[in-house]
Amino acid sequence: LERRRAGGMVHITNIGGSLTTAVCLSLIAWSIRVLRAAKLADQKTRARVLRENRGLPSMRLINSRRTPARLSPAAFWMLVESRCLRPVLVDVRSAKELADTHPEDDGISKRLEMVRIPIEELAHVLRNKATQWRLRARDGPHAKPPSLRDTMVFISTHGNAATQAAAIAMALGYQRVMAVDGGLAAAAPLAPPSSSGTPTASSLHNGLVTGESGGGGGRNGRNGSPRSGHDSPFGSSPRTPSASSLSFVPPGETLSRDALLLLMEYGQAQGAPLVTLVDVRRHDERALYGSIRGSVHLAAEQLPRALLMPPDDFLRAFHFRKPGPDDVVVVHSRRQERASYAKQLLGDAGLHRCLVLSEGIMGWRSGGGGGE
Repeated sequence: LERRRAGGMVHITNIGGSLTTAVCLSLIAWSIRVLRAAKLADQKTRARVLRENRGLPSMRLINSRRTPARLSPAAFWMLVESRCLRPVLVDVRSAKELADTHPEDDGISKRLEMVRIPIEELAHVLRNKATQWRLRARDGPHAKPPSLRDTMVFISTHGNAATQAAAIAMALGYQRVMAVDGGLAAAAPLAPPSSSGTPTASSLHNGLVTGESGGGGGRNGRNGSPRSGHDSPFGSSPRTPSASSLSFVPPGETLSRDALLLLMEYGQAQGAPLVTLVDVRRHDERALYGSIRGSVHLAAEQLPRALLMPPDDFLRAFHFRKPGPDDVVVVHSRRQERASYAKQLLGDAGLHRCLVLSEGIMGWRSGGGGGE
């Protein structure tokens, strides 16, 4: 304001704009300060909760890249039976859920020998796994803390807590995490029958039943321990699979070596492949033992997450087009174990025109099939 004397009177001239503008600017500045203070207080609260390791990480599961994979009960039991994928099983049920668990479901959970970590403690354990994991696992088959690339399966009563636990693990950098769809309530009715002579999860992960092969009892496992020749920890033979074995593929869902050769040759003559041949072995196996000419590679460990990817992301990651419901897919592994598991995953994802190569790469080689 500027004051002037003219004729004995004082005149006041407003040179800074209207009073309304000044009030609005003041209110805007005050609002900004209030919002910044609220945001700072929220950040401090989150940091305090995370330091106390009692809260869950902040996550936004907004697309398929951040959505945890879900295993159907049938695929879960096939994974448990596997001698080569060797998943880490984590029970995230709360104390209340454990108290309300049906006796039959409780027997199944004990048989699986899972690592018991309540979901409210999961973030703390995974962040401090060097010390906290062994306290939970003790001397069980999963005593070694998992790496970021290990296959982890979270289990709860009905699957909701397991899905949340898988999301927590993904937020902390774990790449191969899954939840059982429907939880123990859905998986228990499909559990393979146990017997007194059946290997337990402990023997499975200590190397007594390891490696994917179709040999008999004289063949050694990965750690050099003698094998019983069973295809699964529940006692089915790889050469004579019982009806109770979930890894058994009916003859009508397998494809012989000669039939695959004919399909590949005919597709080559037509200029368009009739089938997509997917090798689900590990990278080192494919490099060491070779591959079938014309096959593409997608390891069984990566398949659950891969099936959630959009087609463009799938193509960039694995260098072949994502199969659709109308495509014929043939999967193979060293024998048939992992291929059977992959077939189940593909079927759960809606790809029902899927076959398993009979006897896998070993049968292909023994029959004189060409490779790369």
